[in-house]
Amino acid sequence: MGTKTMNMDKLIGDYTSLKMRASYGHASYAMSRGTFKTKDHIKAWENLSFHHEDEGIYWYSYDHQMIGVKPEEKDHHTILHLMNQSDFTRFEFITTTTSDEHIYGCGEQFASFDLKKKKVTIWVSEHHSVKKLVKKFLREKFFGIHPNHQSPWKDQQTYYAQPTYMSSQGYLFHAVCDSYQTYHFKENQTVHRFRSIPKDIHFFHHESFLELSGLFSKWIGIQPKLPDWITNGAIIASQGGKDALLNNVKIAKENQIPLAGVWSQDWSGNIITSFGYQVYWNWQTDEELYPNLKETIKDLNDQNIAFLGYINTFLKEDTRLYREAKALDYLVKTKQGGIYHIQSTTFQAGIVDLTYPKAYQWYKEVIKREMIDLGMNGWMADFGEYLPTDSVIHEGHPEQVHNLWPVLWAKLNHEAIVESDKENELFFFVRAGFKDTAKYAPSLWAGDQHVDFSKEDGLPSAIVSALSLATSGIGVTHSDIGGYTTILHMKRSKELLIRWAEMNVFSPIFRFHEGNQPTKNVQFSHDEDTLMHMKRLSQMFMMLTPYHQSILKEYHDFGYPLIRPLFYHIDEAWAFEESYAYMYGKDLICYPVLNKDTTKMIVRLPEGSWRQCVTNTHFDGGTHEVNTPLGMPIAFYKEKSEFRELFQQLK
Repeated sequence: MGTKTMNMDKLIGDYTSLKMRASYGHASYAMSRGTFKTKDHIKAWENLSFHHEDEGIYWYSYDHQMIGVKPEEKDHHTILHLMNQSDFTRFEFITTTTSDEHIYGCGEQFASFDLKKKKVTIWVSEHHSVKKLVKKFLREKFFGIHPNHQSPWKDQQTYYAQPTYMSSQGYLFHAVCDSYQTYHFKENQTVHRFRSIPKDIHFFHHESFLELSGLFSKWIGIQPKLPDWITNGAIIASQGGKDALLNNVKIAKENQIPLAGVWSQDWSGNIITSFGYQVYWNWQTDEELYPNLKETIKDLNDQNIAFLGYINTFLKEDTRLYREAKALDYLVKTKQGGIYHIQSTTFQAGIVDLTYPKAYQWYKEVIKREMIDLGMNGWMADFGEYLPTDSVIHEGHPEQVHNLWPVLWAKLNHEAIVESDKENELFFFVRAGFKDTAKYAPSLWAGDQHVDFSKEDGLPSAIVSALSLATSGIGVTHSDIGGYTTILHMKRSKELLIRWAEMNVFSPIFRFHEGNQPTKNVQFSHDEDTLMHMKRLSQMFMMLTPYHQSILKEYHDFGYPLIRPLFYHIDEAWAFEESYAYMYGKDLICYPVLNKDTTKMIVRLPEGSWRQCVTNTHFDGGTHEVNTPLGMPIAFYKEKSEFRELFQQLK
């Protein structure tokens, strides 16, 4: 098991020599389809000097402005409570680091697991932008496809931002602060910059990285439990109406694909835009597409097949629910008093004001009435990043509430389930989040990955997403099998779909997505060979149910994430540098195939005796070349695992 001991004195010094600065600032923000540009107009930064200690509070000052630090020591946990007696609006906290340190987390990352020498923004945003998509299209059109290409780090934004990171030196940092932040992980120091004065700064520390992760997960909040049916098999995606849904279920059953559920995100209707096939944002059944949907769901449930839907934080302009919310004054406003509309591809939508208790309750009732009472067993609760800072909300300033918006959204969905007495029966999954999201969301998902092998946005980025979330306290997450974003030349291949399914065998949820242009993408029923692979991989996922449930229980009991960085269990230097392999629980090492046309790959195993899943071939620790036939997940289990008989059955 990976271990490390932290030295607080080296990290921050003693309490009379903390490195802190303060200033005054005014920020400007510009939002375009959920991505943000911002500039902070700051006066000169002033060093805060130690002034005096009084009753355990260490007071720092500049020109009669005072900020106090009150340390509190707990088991494996040091807290610095900040007492603000100033009118400063900007704050810096600086820690000393080492050049060989590795940094992970800050919520969800996609392009890089190790954040050392990077400047990371803590601000919830849409991960993909139109600008990035256009650049990618032009680059690949003129220079060819290069999966290892990385955009400049400054262009990276994330759905799930969190003021939390884990260090290879054995500590985890967390700031209690809701405002915009940046963490600059320099070679020998880390500069934490805040657009407000934090309430607290926490340092968790433990000699075991797994225990450190569990300690923080329990502190931040354990995610609600998934229903047991989730591991019964695949959750296939089906759009286009009732007939398509029933036909896809029929094809799956005829081809012996075990089904946990079917996900029809267009249950409320569809709209064809320049981007593709999109959901109609009015959260009521489209009776033309899905006539008698309640009876259909009951028939599916009688076959032990769950039905999943979709909802988000918006209402399409001039739909029935939009007009109702507008009449009740439940939508986010502009400064001029009108409805604040966001632009989604070719249509506009209003934002339900989640800070207004009456609007919050009304939207919760929409979920209960239109989705839970319909019989839905789960849904995607999409978005949560789009609160504009120049809007007007019922309570609070949008700049300070922005990062909390996805937390309110997850909380609303969770309360709808709890108040319907459906805990442990239903679940939802989110992509956006901040510190308290874990308390409410049974699962995250990685968002809108591209339907390709690109490291920055395709299949490999889903691994970085899961690992960074694990080091940020999230235990349960998954990704769309096959990815989602489909544009122009970028279409899902049969190989990509199968490779993604191989990877997701070793994840808690085996769910497909058709993508935004379903007819251009290979689907699970593409041909007989694809169906054969989907049958085998879905059966493998289902066969692993005892293991899935065991590590889910570990998470709920101890806070250990299901998908884990290798260094949680492997105390070898190379494990801290591995970004594209992961532990699934403590007994499985998974090496997803990350490149097209791969027939062999190099894997590295820690000391000990291992066996390869499917082939049951024995391997000792070290570097090995293995064959990678399409449809065979590349994973290894401990020879002495208590689940070895289960793993042997995967052949």
